Amino acid sequence: MLMRTPSYHLPPTGPQRFRRRAAWLLGGMFFLSLVIYAALTVAHATEGPIVAVDGDTIYVGEEKVRIIGMDAPETYQARCESERLRGHRATAHLRYLLDAGHVAIQRQGRDRYGRTLAHVYVDGRDVVRLMIEAGHAVPYHCPGGRCPRRIDWCS
Repeated sequence: MLMRTPSYHLPPTGPQRFRRRAAWLLGGMFFLSLVIYAALTVAHATEGPIVAVDGDTIYVGEEKVRIIGMDAPETYQARCESERLRGHRATAHLRYLLDAGHVAIQRQGRDRYGRTLAHVYVDGRDVVRLMIEAGHAVPYHCPGGRCPRRIDWCS
């Protein structure tokens, strides 16, 4: 008759404990990244079509979004024909940009008209910078909610 010595499960030591914890941590991070990716995919899919209605305003489904950081010429409430024409060119360029790649919207709250304020990116590039570089907009910032006078596009 053979006698067996009892096999005891010894707790992991130094390197074994580190590898086990690292495996759990990596597994948890992977799972969390899957959950975040799924949430972002669902959120983007439910937003609806993105349409430029002005050089600095878009609709995302039913939501009206004002792009933060720039001012573009008006099209609907233009003060002169020159502003209206520049506004149509700005709107066309914004539509071109929005059709050029993946659009990401970073919402920042609402303005006094109820519009969502947001930063907009196309394939990771800032739309404000692209519009300003193309000459269709100027920088426009409202520190502390106090906005400066808008540019006179007619002069």
